[in-house]
Amino acid sequence: MGLFYSPMDLQQSELAPGTIGPLLDELPLLTHAHVRPYVVAIALHRGAVRRPELLAALVPHCPIADLKEGAWSALAGDYLDSTRVELIVDEVLGEFVANKLLRYNEEKDMWVANENQGLGFWITKVAELNAQAPLHLLKAAGVHSFISPF
Repeated sequence: MGLFYSPMDLQQSELAPGTIGPLLDELPLLTHAHVRPYVVAIALHRGAVRRPELLAALVPHCPIADLKEGAWSALAGDYLDSTRVELIVDEVLGEFVANKLLRYNEEKDMWVANENQGLGFWITKVAELNAQAPLHLLKAAGVHSFISPF
């Protein structure tokens, strides 16, 4: 495995049409730590996260092994019907819900930034990233009008 950019060969380019190749020869397997920043970024942008948009953001950065269905799971003791990426995304979203940072809205099938218990976390992330908080979080924090200085 090389450390620098190497052009894709024909077989690789057919697997991922429209791409010019990764900076490394092989992409690392996806972990929970890779997914968390995507959840935070989408939640800060929209105030909510949908599973399909999270998957769409992650898929271009995943190795082929993470995108294959029917992988053997030692934990389940069977072949799985979903990809490794889908499993990790579900686990991370569940982790955010368990930590009360997101809440699941069944009616709209989305995970919404929790303005009650999770407000401190989101304010910290906004401050760390010099970002804009979703409007419903600003209202929960008592800010009723906001004009961006930029």
